Amino acid sequence: MAKNKKETRPAEQEPMKREYQIILSILIALVIWLTVGDVNAVSVKTTVRNIPVEFAEEDTTLADNGLMLLSGYDTTINLTIKGPRSVLWKLDKDEIRLVANTSGITTTGIQSLSYEIIYPDNVPRDQLQLQSASAYAVTVTVGELYTKEVPIYCDVTGKVAEGYVAQELVIEPGVLVLRAQRDALLNVNYAKVTLDVSNAEETIIENLEYKLYDMNDIPVENTAIRAATKRVQVTMPVKAVKDVALSVNLVEAAGSSRDQITYSIDPAMIRLMGDKEILENLNNIVLDTIYLQDLDNYQTLTYTIPLPEGTQIVGEDTTATVTIVMEGVSERYVTTSSFTCENVPEGFDAALVTEQLEILLRGLTAELDALSGANLTVVADLKNVQAEGSYTVPVTVKINGYDNVGVKGSYQVIVNVTKSPADGPGARIAPPIAAVPQVASDEGELDAQPVSAGDTTQTP
Repeated sequence: MAKNKKETRPAEQEPMKREYQIILSILIALVIWLTVGDVNAVSVKTTVRNIPVEFAEEDTTLADNGLMLLSGYDTTINLTIKGPRSVLWKLDKDEIRLVANTSGITTTGIQSLSYEIIYPDNVPRDQLQLQSASAYAVTVTVGELYTKEVPIYCDVTGKVAEGYVAQELVIEPGVLVLRAQRDALLNVNYAKVTLDVSNAEETIIENLEYKLYDMNDIPVENTAIRAATKRVQVTMPVKAVKDVALSVNLVEAAGSSRDQITYSIDPAMIRLMGDKEILENLNNIVLDTIYLQDLDNYQTLTYTIPLPEGTQIVGEDTTATVTIVMEGVSERYVTTSSFTCENVPEGFDAALVTEQLEILLRGLTAELDALSGANLTVVADLKNVQAEGSYTVPVTVKINGYDNVGVKGSYQVIVNVTKSPADGPGARIAPPIAAVPQVASDEGELDAQPVSAGDTTQTP
């Protein structure tokens, strides 16, 4: 059967495919060339409007010459700039500066100043051209310089957040230096800024515009008056405040417990000011640790209130007074002859030289009146004794049968230590061998010490 449709052989398709590929490549290259050429090579124009003119040396050289600008200092200029599109794309119009130098002005009157165009650092200046400008020079009026210093005040509006307090604000500079013709400055009495502190929880630092006022508190509107600074920095420290309780740590002892005292602290609380992070976990300030056994029946103690770092007291309370009253407690000396030794070294005998010891007791008056020396046991500790001799050793006083009575002070006794007889029963405690005055001390317990080396200590 004959074919009606002509078949295209593979060999005939290859030349056609290559032709399409070549044509497509040419079109793509043309598009790329046109795009790149348009961005990088073709120059375009852009207009930047209302660029303010800056006046160099105005506050230095010109002022040193006793001159100032009376008009023209607020001049703005429009520039039309030409350059490659790729360069103009990079140009930040807000960073273009116009600077006129006033250092060459030496007389009063109308002056014409040229200006310099300063482009941002990231833009190649040699690829930009100034096509036109609304003005190619700046016209200014120069007059004699008069200066006047006026105080700056701040009106504070609003209230800081609850739990915070505003401290004394700081204004920088402290005074405002004004420049103008003499007549323009006569009525200016002070400058004022306004700071809003509503719901503030941290220190506020703001640069504020000021207004000028005359002696009758009427605003002075005169554009010819200029100042060394356009804004005033106001700092308002804002700190957290918190009421914190004062307390003391009370250390009890037998016969001196919390049940026997009443105490008060004046003031009981203080108000602190500081950073929020410091105060949020601070609920109590401890004035001191008081040992009840050392107190009189009525005692008043005064302390300087210790403040955590970074805080300060709101108000005048810098000291606190602790008053303690103790009831039903008294002190009494009791003499005892009841002695014993412990930790006597093996192979030795111990004999108490001290016959009696006077002990100062403190406790409930009812119990203290009822006990006697028979209720006391003095225990001498010989744990540090290793040889024969006479030793002064610390003692522990035990009170039998009275839980609400304690011992005040520390005490010592003299003990004579000798070797036990070879055929004896071993270490033993001999009765007192001599009447020697008791030894009492309030300075704490001591280790065993020889009474007099060389005279009474025997060599083993």
